[in-house]
Amino acid sequence: MDLLTKNFRKMIIENAKQLKVTMSEIACVTGVSTSQLRYWERKGYIASKQDEQNKNHYFSLVTLFKVSIIKMYLDEGYTLAVAVQKERERRNYHDIFQQFIADCVMGVSEENGQGRVDLGPLSDDPGKRVVAIIEDGKTKLKLFPNSDEEN
Repeated sequence: MDLLTKNFRKMIIENAKQLKVTMSEIACVTGVSTSQLRYWERKGYIASKQDEQNKNHYFSLVTLFKVSIIKMYLDEGYTLAVAVQKERERRNYHDIFQQFIADCVMGVSEENGQGRVDLGPLSDDPGKRVVAIIEDGKTKLKLFPNSDEEN
């Protein structure tokens, strides 16, 4: 695995939750008012960290996405409680997918207009590896000998 892939995986796993945005920035980006955000925080639907000097609220990037998804469900006509529940269910899928990406993407490359995503060796047959080939807007999964990914 190359250094860029290792760094990207580390960023996904460790750093995504450490990026911070202000309440005003979340309100601006999502269209959810700061008073709504404060209410959601009091209800326990979202959480922030506050700096001690001026009590600014700082939210993680994950919370920004959470707010966006809750608002999407509200805009579709769901109640706040149902919107929050649907967001939690959706986040579970995201967590599963994030873990898959962190564990299985061994490398990404491009050659002659063909994208390749190395998904690593098969658990049941480590002598073979799975590679996703992306070409002309379509993705195909192929098996290659572990020592040779080429066609």
